[in-house]
Amino acid sequence: FWLKSLSCQVHVLGRKAMLRSLGRCRRPQRAGLHLCSKLQAQSFSSAKARILVSDINDIVFHFAVEEYLIQNATISAPLMYLWRPAPVVTIGRHQNPWKECVLSRMEDEHVKLVRRRSGGGAVFMDLGGSVFTFLAPSDMFSIDRNFDVILGALRRLGVDADRKGRNDLTVGDRKMSGSAFKHAPDRGVSLHHGTILVDADMQALQRYLTPDKRKLQAKGISSVGARVMNLREQVPSLSHDDVCKAFIAEFQHQNAAEDVVAEHIDESSDLTKDSAFQKYRLELENHEWRFGRTPEFSHQLDIRIDGIGIFDVHMQVIGGKVQEAVIFSDTLYPDVIDTAVAALKGADYGLAGVGAAMDVVRNEYPEGPPAQVAEALAGWLVGSLMD
Repeated sequence: FWLKSLSCQVHVLGRKAMLRSLGRCRRPQRAGLHLCSKLQAQSFSSAKARILVSDINDIVFHFAVEEYLIQNATISAPLMYLWRPAPVVTIGRHQNPWKECVLSRMEDEHVKLVRRRSGGGAVFMDLGGSVFTFLAPSDMFSIDRNFDVILGALRRLGVDADRKGRNDLTVGDRKMSGSAFKHAPDRGVSLHHGTILVDADMQALQRYLTPDKRKLQAKGISSVGARVMNLREQVPSLSHDDVCKAFIAEFQHQNAAEDVVAEHIDESSDLTKDSAFQKYRLELENHEWRFGRTPEFSHQLDIRIDGIGIFDVHMQVIGGKVQEAVIFSDTLYPDVIDTAVAALKGADYGLAGVGAAMDVVRNEYPEGPPAQVAEALAGWLVGSLMD
């Protein structure tokens, strides 16, 4: 969700929406603790912000922690979780590992494949990357505000980074951070996680990942490694501990929470002993979840839409009806894909049937960035059937 993931487009809400949720205020020009963040920090004062850190290197452990926090914990204020994994390739919730990764080489070199519950693209991660996770109640959640913490922490480290596209952070024209997102409407909780490249193995990107050529061409680069950089190129002595200290200080500052002490999470923590955590951990380790199920399909269409993502749609059509559907995508809003797959199953194959299924998706996501993904998918898929 950072080295290859698509950028996350910021959706600017209108005045009424801004009044409804200070967490979605638009940021004025340039950096600093802007007015919106000050008001947000005040609004969180009645609930205590939290900071979690962990030295565990198993990424499944961390993804299970994230899922537990979303599904089981009480999130009433901003929470930040800092960690890093041993070498691993992670893929987005709806990606096809056989297309995204060199699985044979990963197996030979004992590099694990793990599927995230969030969206975004395929990513190689190792101990040279520092990972951040932000959670907050959805009505307070703000991508802009999270990026204020990240950019402020980088400034503390002497790094002048810029936010580009939908979710990239760059130094000059080279990317050193990317993000992915997950929203749980039933729980009223939203998550934003990503990596800061400190001293990652750049050669591993070439060994294990096979990016879609259309994505590289659209970005005007020859390979996935050509557009990324480690921060040690700028700050040679930089360490993971340095990054964590800067993030903690900036998070405390942005949330008026200087008295909040970081909590350490490991295998002996109460959270990780909970049966719900153990369940999530087993689910994430499951072979079918990691590799997915790819049955034989009779109809296949694919496209890359600038600013939205790649859609690779497979439909098994029997007797004029869609019996099975799978959509591979690196979109940052995977819930839209889940809704589309459910709507397509059982639909009449043709302009009317698929169009009606896509109307279900449009109606489910009437506004915001998910609506842009829904409209792009629906418009392209229905248009393809008209060709």
